[in-house]
Amino acid sequence: MNIRRAVPDDAPAIAELECEIFSDPWGVKDIFSYISVTGSMCFVATSDEGELLSYLIGRVIAPEGEIYRLATRPEKRRRGIAYRLLDFAAKTSRGVGLECLFLEVRSKNIPARNLYRSYGFREMGERKNYYKDPTDDAIVMVRAHSADLI
Repeated sequence: MNIRRAVPDDAPAIAELECEIFSDPWGVKDIFSYISVTGSMCFVATSDEGELLSYLIGRVIAPEGEIYRLATRPEKRRRGIAYRLLDFAAKTSRGVGLECLFLEVRSKNIPARNLYRSYGFREMGERKNYYKDPTDDAIVMVRAHSADLI
């Protein structure tokens, strides 16, 4: 497996996986714009053959960062790919002054919440009926980048 910064040519594969996983998928244009903008936190995990396994899209406005999207191919889950992608993104982004990360996750997405907790995120709030199709609350999570966590 390889983890690297996403490049514009990754946008179509990311958009395809978005459609498979999310009920509100981002299009190629939206993904391309995040990959291309300064301050973006866009990384991919690929197989040795180049197949997209997982991706992370976020933004850093130091000292804070926010993860907008993190997805892994369903058949590749529970292998530590998303954890390693999170770790790579966090360590890489520390170089631009990142001190803490925020994200929102569906309250019913227990596997994702467990992943984030395992990486040191803690729940700090809830947004009622934040997600649509299906309706769900958002759990707001934060992770401080102290030396003992990374």
